[in-house]
Amino acid sequence: MLTKILFTLVVIIGVAIFYRNKSSQAVQTTKKTAPVEADDSLPTRTLAYILIGVLVAISAGIFAYNWHQDNRIINIKVTSEGGEVVNYQARHGAIKGRKFTSLDGINVTLGEGDRVEMLSQ
Repeated sequence: MLTKILFTLVVIIGVAIFYRNKSSQAVQTTKKTAPVEADDSLPTRTLAYILIGVLVAISAGIFAYNWHQDNRIINIKVTSEGGEVVNYQARHGAIKGRKFTSLDGINVTLGEGDRVEMLSQ
């Protein structure tokens, strides 16, 4: 969701910069006799590169955070209806509802009557 908002903001800012430059070039071509003023602000190309750098850094941070969250190891304690207790360890990203794949490679599907406790390390 955050990346969609950031992408929309980048497009809006990019269009605004493009039209601002286009309109300023049109004014400069009509006023060829006017003296040229010194522009103390950063060039728009530099601002665009800074904005792209910030967006890439934010995207990399979000990717790293999601990767870290998906690779957390969760201790799973499954108690069957008969009282049998089985302990598993699985990565957080491998848990999909009532199914998960343990670190040992075992695919586990939980039944309706199974009681599950999940504890992160």
